[in-house]
Amino acid sequence: MQFIGWMYDIAREQSPPEAFLLEAIRRSARAGYGAVGLYLEHRFAYPSAPWAAAEGCLTPEGVGRLTAAAREEGVRIIPFLNTLGHMEGFIRSEGGQWLAEGPRRGVLQMCPSRPECIEFASNLVADAMDAFEDEWVHLGGDETYQLGECPLCAERAEKIGKEGLYAEFYERLCRQVIERGKRPCLWGDMLAKHPEALDRIPRETVIFDWHYEGPPEGTSEDFMKRGFEVVLCPAVRTYDSSWCFLDETRRVIDAHAGECERLGAAGMMVCAWEYFGFSSFASALPLVLAAGRRISSGEGWAAAIEAEGGPEYARAAEILGSLIPGMSESLAPGSWRFLRDRLALRGDPFALWREWRGDACGEAGDEILEVLGEAEGLLDPENPLHFPVEFHRACVRWVRLVERAAGEYASGDTAAVAELIEEGRVVFERLRPALEKIAGEGGSAADVPRLDRILETVDRVAARIRSQAREGGRRHAFDSLTHPGYVAGDQAGWQTESPASEGPS
Repeated sequence: MQFIGWMYDIAREQSPPEAFLLEAIRRSARAGYGAVGLYLEHRFAYPSAPWAAAEGCLTPEGVGRLTAAAREEGVRIIPFLNTLGHMEGFIRSEGGQWLAEGPRRGVLQMCPSRPECIEFASNLVADAMDAFEDEWVHLGGDETYQLGECPLCAERAEKIGKEGLYAEFYERLCRQVIERGKRPCLWGDMLAKHPEALDRIPRETVIFDWHYEGPPEGTSEDFMKRGFEVVLCPAVRTYDSSWCFLDETRRVIDAHAGECERLGAAGMMVCAWEYFGFSSFASALPLVLAAGRRISSGEGWAAAIEAEGGPEYARAAEILGSLIPGMSESLAPGSWRFLRDRLALRGDPFALWREWRGDACGEAGDEILEVLGEAEGLLDPENPLHFPVEFHRACVRWVRLVERAAGEYASGDTAAVAELIEEGRVVFERLRPALEKIAGEGGSAADVPRLDRILETVDRVAARIRSQAREGGRRHAFDSLTHPGYVAGDQAGWQTESPASEGPS
């Protein structure tokens, strides 16, 4: 296998200190990696877009120092941009709204037709090539779901199709890279969706074929038959879990390694995405490095994880990443970071109670608390896995406290209800030191304000509960009082919905 690398997503609320990145590079070399990709989006100080450079972003000067250190270790540093899809960091910054193809929640795309947008993307690529010395420049190109939305693109798509919009845009950028003596790279998902676009993509382009739930189903082979070098891309499955789906991670990486060998592909890139929303990259780094050992030398997973994190980490990782996802359907693969989504991203701790009360208050919750106790007994408080253990325990305890509060509310003891909810507030407040530490070490600075939002919700509901004691007479149901759509005086609860109902008709 010619190429073995891993990619760190610094675009999503990460500000890793230079010392951390240097140590990660050194450890990567020892683990068998020959390359580290830095996924940038708006978290690089592009000289052509100074308005997008927030505090803590990677700078051209920092890239120079990292590249020099990595060169000594025999490790390449590859820039991963996005130049069409996943432009939300630029578009949601003041000064970048004009880039948008159209309104959308979630992934935001830039317009591929307007000359000023084409120039903007070209300038980003030029800035990256000036700062990074590696031969490969990854231009992104994934998840361009808005192709053809704006009036100009819609008109042009009538003539050349969405695949034509895509091919035209990336042919231009690929040629720009080639003219500088470098090789362009693209993600493979949209090329698989619009294979006609491949006719216009230069064959010097390396296609990174990402599949996170299993090996590529013929796509890598098809790209290679069309004359492209292909890098197969699995992921460490932390992005869609409450910590990590460890069994899925190992299974999919092994499957990719087998397929890579069968096809004679250029190599593999292990992706590590989205460390925000009560998540910590430091807690997953040993898994990323263990994957390098596994791919490069065939070392067993258990031995590789222990070598990178120590025996205590290895056992705690099994508990968090393998045992706990099997104890509750809500935490299993496919649940899409259930705990993190309800709490950190929605900011609604009572949604967690409504949706998880059956498991958290029953046998599954008992089992989770038991194995969390084992994990905590293994780990030093400074171990990065300590926070995921704390977080899982806080979620179970919170749901159980709210379930007790719901019972007290039914009996009419509103003072006891408010006290139980306020006790739950303390459970969440105990997460603050760890979140502040993660932020101080280059993790998400937004997670502390996310915690504050959770606490504000808890305080607001506790105040509502106490007011029920003063109002007398008819009381709103506990589900209604804890719902984010609750409005005082809304007698029918039109904006709320209990878990057992379909809402008002």
